[in-house]
Amino acid sequence: MDYIRSLLAIPAFVLALVLAFVLHTLIHRQSPRPRPLDSSPFTLPPSEIIQQIASFLPPSAAATFASTCRCIRFAAGTQYLSALRASPTENLELLELLLADAPNDPIANVPSQFLCIHCARLVPIYIGCGVSATPACRKAWDLSRRYIVSSFSPPFFYTIMAMHRHGHQCDELLARITPPTTTTYFSNTGISSQHSVRYHIANAGSLLIRTQVTYIFPYPRVDGRTYSLGSFCRHIEGRTENFSTAMELVQTEALSGVGRSQPNFIDCKYCQTTVLVGARKLRGRGIGLFITWWKDLGDGRAGDETWANQLRPAEPTQPEKRKQGRHFDMPVVEEFEGHNARYLDFDELSSRADRKELLRLCPYIAQAEK
Repeated sequence: MDYIRSLLAIPAFVLALVLAFVLHTLIHRQSPRPRPLDSSPFTLPPSEIIQQIASFLPPSAAATFASTCRCIRFAAGTQYLSALRASPTENLELLELLLADAPNDPIANVPSQFLCIHCARLVPIYIGCGVSATPACRKAWDLSRRYIVSSFSPPFFYTIMAMHRHGHQCDELLARITPPTTTTYFSNTGISSQHSVRYHIANAGSLLIRTQVTYIFPYPRVDGRTYSLGSFCRHIEGRTENFSTAMELVQTEALSGVGRSQPNFIDCKYCQTTVLVGARKLRGRGIGLFITWWKDLGDGRAGDETWANQLRPAEPTQPEKRKQGRHFDMPVVEEFEGHNARYLDFDELSSRADRKELLRLCPYIAQAEK
């Protein structure tokens, strides 16, 4: 016994015995069952009552109801699964419910998964649809980058609108997809340009986008064919005849009289897109061309006609519809700006900071025409 007493006198040996006892206890001891699973209130009523409740729910809601706990899952059964598989609408509704309850990604602070209505699934934010994307998904990506914004993401659009429908605040998500305002001066041509994009969710539940492009030319140009403008939508482009005519008109008005043109609106016949063109003389710098267009992208649901019209090609037998002046309905413009469009001016839409940055990059010439 003396050698045991000598070992117990060593602190390291005593610590080893304590650790061995703790490990033995943890290995052979079963963890107690959590109380909520043992005392769930759904175990008290008969399973027929839970089945009756599930029978009044649509398939997507019944699936989420069954996923709350094992008691409900066993009681509700699987009678809703056949209807869920047979209805693409209910399947997408289930994906929206799962998306609304999913936690945010800890790094990006956005939903950890995006909703793709074309592929009918939730996709990881860092992978996307990938090589398994459906042809409709690839087409939506291509057309949205060409005719909406190059940085626009259809799955992000569907995700934001689904989160909005389920009561989530989407201002931070909209800020993440909004590209920063870019201002550029081209020394070889002497032209300054500025590009900005803003998003807004309308009261009716659709996503609106406003894009602004401003040019300052050191000398007047009235030939519309010299501008390298892109597409405002799939039906109105910068090279179309009616838009070139509108640009020539506003610049001619700006170079005469009071030095500014009247607002000139062009309304698309096929989709909810409205373009505003205006021009004014800028003392010591040249002539400024202001182009703004508003688009209604729809509510992000599958089969939404507003979104489909943005991507659908125009019929060649029907020309675009052009409207001039201020006296016609412009619901997209008025919903975005929050006031009557007839009081809208083309050179007051950009912020003061953006205007200062544009004028800062544009050189001032004292001998320029005033």
